[in-house]
Amino acid sequence: MQVIAALSDRLLFDMIAGSLTARNSGMTVKSGVTNHPPHLPAREHHAEMDSRVADAPPRRPVSLVAVLGVALLLFAVGTGAWVVWQLTADGRAPAAFRERPALPQCAPITVPQGRPVPAALQDCLLGAGAQHEGVEVQVTSLTTEGDPIRTYYRVLPGGGVEVFTDATADSFGSGEWSHDRCPDVAALESGEGCQPA
Repeated sequence: MQVIAALSDRLLFDMIAGSLTARNSGMTVKSGVTNHPPHLPAREHHAEMDSRVADAPPRRPVSLVAVLGVALLLFAVGTGAWVVWQLTADGRAPAAFRERPALPQCAPITVPQGRPVPAALQDCLLGAGAQHEGVEVQVTSLTTEGDPIRTYYRVLPGGGVEVFTDATADSFGSGEWSHDRCPDVAALESGEGCQPA
C-alpha cells in the first residue's frame, strides 16, 4: 500500500513539474505525453532551455528618471502651448481693440467670484480727468468655473463710452471678443442706448 502511495505521489509530482516546465517553455502538456521535443531526450531538452534563458538579454527595468523625464517633457509642452495661447490673445483681438488710441489708465480691477463690481470702477470712469482726457480701466471677473473674462471700459475724450469684452478664456461661454458703445457712463448700468460697435 505504501508503495502504491509513493508511486502515485511521484506520478503527481512528475505531472506538476512537467506542467510548470511547459508553462515556462511555452509548450502545452497533454496527459500521457512527454514535455520535450521528440528529437531531444529530456536531459538535453532541459540543457537547451537553460542555455536559451542564459543567452536571453536581461530585461531592463524602466528607470524612474526616464518616467520623470517624460512627465516633465509633457508638462513643458502643455505649459508652453498655454503661454503661447496667452501671448497671442491680443492677436485674436479685433482690430478696433488692437488699434485703439491710448488713454490714461486706472489701476486694473479684479472682481472676486460672486461679488459686485467695486466702487473703484465708478470712481475711475467718473473722475474729473476722465471727462477731459478720457480714461481706460481693465476689469477682470471670474466665471463660475473660474475662467477670467476681461472687460475694458473706455471713456472717450469726445464723449461716449466704449466697452471691449474678452471672453476668449471662458471655456463655457462665447469664447469671443465683443465691442459695444454706450452714450455715457450711466448707460453702462441700465444698458439703454448701448449698441454693438
